[in-house]
Amino acid sequence: MNEMTNTHIVSPSKRQELIQATYGIIGCVHEVYRQLGGGLPEYIYQEALATELTINGYTIHKEMMYHPLYRGTELKSYLKMDLVVETTLGNVIIECKALSRLTEKEHYQVFGYLRGTAWPIALLVNFGSSPRAQIERYYYNNGVIDAF
Repeated sequence: MNEMTNTHIVSPSKRQELIQATYGIIGCVHEVYRQLGGGLPEYIYQEALATELTINGYTIHKEMMYHPLYRGTELKSYLKMDLVVETTLGNVIIECKALSRLTEKEHYQVFGYLRGTAWPIALLVNFGSSPRAQIERYYYNNGVIDAF
C-alpha cells in the first residue's frame, strides 16, 4: 500500500467536504493554542482540546482503544488514540503532540491509526510549534492516505 503519493486522490469537491467536516474541530485547536500558548506537556493540550470540543458540542472519545481486525478476526491488541471525534463523515482521529518539529515517526503513527481503523480522517496536531499550532489533515480511502 502507498502511504502518500504525489498524486492526490481527493477530488476538489471531496476536499471541500473534508475541510467543512473538520473546520470546527480545527477552530477548537486554534482556541486551545490561543488560551495556552506553547511549552506545555502534550497531555495538557489533549485534555484542553477534549474540553474545548465538548464545549462546542462534539461527541468525543478520549484515549480511545480500538481492536483492529486481522483476516476478519478482532485482535486482542489495540490502538490507543488520543481523541476521536464523531462527525457526519465518520470518526476523526486526533493525535496531539507538543514537539519542536514533527518527524516520520509521528506521521507513521497517524497513518497506522488510519489503516488500523479504516476511519476516513485524521488530524495530526502539534502544539509545540510557533507561532501557532501545526495541523496536518489526512484522508484515508481505498488503501491510500492523502493530505487535504
